[in-house]
Amino acid sequence: MDFSSGNAVITGGASGIGLSLADRLGEEGMTVVLVDIEEGALLAAVDGLVAKGYSAYGRICDVSDRNQVEELASGVFDEFGAVHFLANNAGVVTRHKSWESLDDWDWVLGVDLMGVIYGVHSFVPRMLESGEIGHVMNTASTAGLLAFPSIGSYNVAKRGVVALTETLHHELKGTPITASVLCPGMVDTNIHWSERNRQGVASPSEMGSAGVGNKEELSPSEVANVVVESIRNGIFWILPHTHYGEQALEQAKRRVEGGPPVLPFVDR
Repeated sequence: MDFSSGNAVITGGASGIGLSLADRLGEEGMTVVLVDIEEGALLAAVDGLVAKGYSAYGRICDVSDRNQVEELASGVFDEFGAVHFLANNAGVVTRHKSWESLDDWDWVLGVDLMGVIYGVHSFVPRMLESGEIGHVMNTASTAGLLAFPSIGSYNVAKRGVVALTETLHHELKGTPITASVLCPGMVDTNIHWSERNRQGVASPSEMGSAGVGNKEELSPSEVANVVVESIRNGIFWILPHTHYGEQALEQAKRRVEGGPPVLPFVDR
């Protein structure tokens, strides 16, 4: 993958990993289209990238709405002609027991899983039709490899993203498009307060935190650097936190031996 030119589309691009990835790709030479539901943050993010001399644009989109994602893809291809890098990165999380609120399940699966599916459905056929070299990166999580308690909807959504991306990898063989899946652990991003964008949450006091301040927590820019270098080197599994890879190996061993699932741990 050559990041020195071409067009990149990044959902969840107004902050966190998405914005840092846009910054890195802009520095490399790509035109970046940031996609987000949070208009004020999106405008500020685009202005910041443009101030650095990068070619950056913003688009408002709720990725849990299939029609909005289809309109996004149609508009981007009409305006820019091609997409060479797609990052299905938007994500949310909330805490609940697996048997609790179906509204939590609907919200998280709508953004974290269906949002990625809609991105693949609307962008990949157009990318293939263009015939140009490209890449699709889907943001999952270590929760896509191991199940953390109290975030069942997030675990299920991210496990689905991993499965989707593995499938995509096989299906894109022989085409100019490749795929990878990003599975980070704790990163210093606004996902810890993702309910700020949830309908019905009126004030910050109602927003739950997914947990911050852990030893393993990386900056978004550190993750963005890992992403670019991993894709450049043809790596499918992008794991910025290597200790989760070790836990995943233990999980595989227990599957073979019939043991209980691994209880994942955060490096505190």
